[in-house]
Amino acid sequence: MDHHAEAVASGSLAGYNAVCEVLGNATLQLPRSIAIGDIIAYANEKMETKEGRRNRYTFAGAEYFEHMKEVGLYTLDVKEIEERIEKAGLRDVFKRKLV
Repeated sequence: MDHHAEAVASGSLAGYNAVCEVLGNATLQLPRSIAIGDIIAYANEKMETKEGRRNRYTFAGAEYFEHMKEVGLYTLDVKEIEERIEKAGLRDVFKRKLV
């Protein structure tokens, strides 16, 4: 994942989970029902293969973009994205106080 959206999202998740670890709380694993959760899982699966380690996984194109369309995650509809986030119980997840 070498583009900005992926880096910001995965970095935010990593920071959030680091605090959870320190506090002894359960870490957050994003579900595959949302694009960022899916790209993280997809990239991790692909990185287990030699060929997969050669690729970059981004929302912007190539292999993951095709996968995202195939599994129905690609959309420009903001309402649809908000509904997915809400359904996953993740609305304002990074605004939640941990301490």
